[in-house]
Amino acid sequence: MWVLIPAFTHGLGFLTRLDRVPAAPAQPGVPNCTMHWRDAKLSNFDYAEHRTFRQRYFKYSKYAKPGGPILFYCGNEANVELYVNATGLMWERAAELGALLVFAEHRYYGRSLPFGAQSSANASTLRWLTMEQALADYATLIYELKAEMGTPNVPVVALGGSYGGMLAAWLRMHYPSAVVGAIAASAPVLAFDGLGGRTFDGNSFWRVVTADGSAAAGSVVDCVPGVRASWPGLFDWSETAAGRDLLRSKFRLCLPLAPSDGPRLASWLLNVWDTLAMGNFPYASNYLIFQQTQDPTVLLPPWPFRAACRAFDGAKPTDSIDSLLARMAVAAGLFYNASGREQCYELPDDPSFDGIWDYQWCTERLPQETYFTLDGVHDMFWSRPDNKTAVAEHCAKKYNVSARGVTWVASSSAFTTASSSSNIVFSNGEYDPWRSGGVTTNLSSTLIALEVEQGAHHLDLMFSNPADPPSVRSVRNAEIAQIRRWIAKP
Repeated sequence: MWVLIPAFTHGLGFLTRLDRVPAAPAQPGVPNCTMHWRDAKLSNFDYAEHRTFRQRYFKYSKYAKPGGPILFYCGNEANVELYVNATGLMWERAAELGALLVFAEHRYYGRSLPFGAQSSANASTLRWLTMEQALADYATLIYELKAEMGTPNVPVVALGGSYGGMLAAWLRMHYPSAVVGAIAASAPVLAFDGLGGRTFDGNSFWRVVTADGSAAAGSVVDCVPGVRASWPGLFDWSETAAGRDLLRSKFRLCLPLAPSDGPRLASWLLNVWDTLAMGNFPYASNYLIFQQTQDPTVLLPPWPFRAACRAFDGAKPTDSIDSLLARMAVAAGLFYNASGREQCYELPDDPSFDGIWDYQWCTERLPQETYFTLDGVHDMFWSRPDNKTAVAEHCAKKYNVSARGVTWVASSSAFTTASSSSNIVFSNGEYDPWRSGGVTTNLSSTLIALEVEQGAHHLDLMFSNPADPPSVRSVRNAEIAQIRRWIAKP
């Protein structure tokens, strides 16, 4: 199933359907932890709802000292084992902090499934998949851990990246007695309509992706104009049977293209640039490619966005359609055929690419770039205007739901003033497109923004690497300094 990528997931939920996670034999991870289960309430807010489900979490206590802090990872929209294996900042700094490490799994993901295999069957089983329920799960688990340890006043610091970073920040905001502070890495907490009376500019996401293709970001100078010039030819070819046959051959597709498949093919290719921008790490990594290959030995190259751009070295916007699409196929192969073993590719059936993260978009408008505007002018793609009517129809058809309100998160969880909260570090990578919705300037003396120059998606949370740019080392040190301040005894 994964070999031909029939359901390649993406958005903030780009690991949505990950059921297995890569081992990290040279680094600590899942094998070093103890796995635990708790009976979590299906609804944390309905006193008449008595059902529970088994929620999973992992602990590592080797470095824990009496009275020492708990570093609590807020699990994302994936199997939590991925973050156990990848969150090197926690592993590498636990000893010096005397910290207990806890990694909590988000309800409905991994093995924390309220209704087993039927958890994602439809809207009736998904109705308890909300960020509010997840936050209450984490706050309750923290209370239970403190009670179990007999240390009700032990300080807890929340950490998370991407959606997990949003949850870490919101946990500090909504449950300040649960955590003394939060490290919110690559957390687009401002990517919502209604903040400060404005509409979020989704195209800003794609402008960052495009900036990653510039010479200033280390890519070849021909990348942006070459990629931008490719789309008209792709759509032209998709209009005829002969052209669709050429596209199938050019991109090594397993099945013939239907007359309406031009946009689907374009979205599949858009996913290449999107994901490589998020995963534009300075060293070879399987963090984003494992979802496709299920093979921990398959790696994307260092600076993979730059590597994909090299397919357009020497390209000119006036080149033939055949030439431009041949280059695009090479760029796509770097990502979709990282293993070198694929014979052909299947296009995903769901144009959202996002699995049940799409449900969280439909009900709470949590950020999903597959719906963000493209214009082909300020970005290197094509014109695809924001179409709220089409999105509403999609949500009604797929889940029979409508959004709670496009300004719900803005009205309940907005980090816009110094009084919003305290003790949160918001970090954002220069190359990460989700910085478009992140906090990039200090909001107060305790709501701090840090930039990781040459950094991609929550690079600061990863294990340290000799290839790390100096900026990420500096940001990690600044984050630990803040944690020390938060956990210091009064």
